[in-house]
Amino acid sequence: MFLKRTEIAGVSIGDLYIGSTITVYSRQLVVKEYADLYTRTAFESKREKTYAMIKPDCYLSIGKIITEIQNEGF
Repeated sequence: MFLKRTEIAGVSIGDLYIGSTITVYSRQLVVKEYADLYTRTAFESKREKTYAMIKPDCYLSIGKIITEIQNEGF
């Protein structure tokens, strides 16, 4: 019963990163470390970010550029 998997309202995958504080059944829990390498890889890959900069000389084509980025899945 102790290790039963349960969905907690208000907690999502994006909330589970080192340093975050989540509330489960009125207890505040701080994520200090991942259990193993697999868990670290799985959770950190969800938090990866991509930075894109569109230069000012492409201002007239910005709509086409953003549409193409979205079509590629970003």
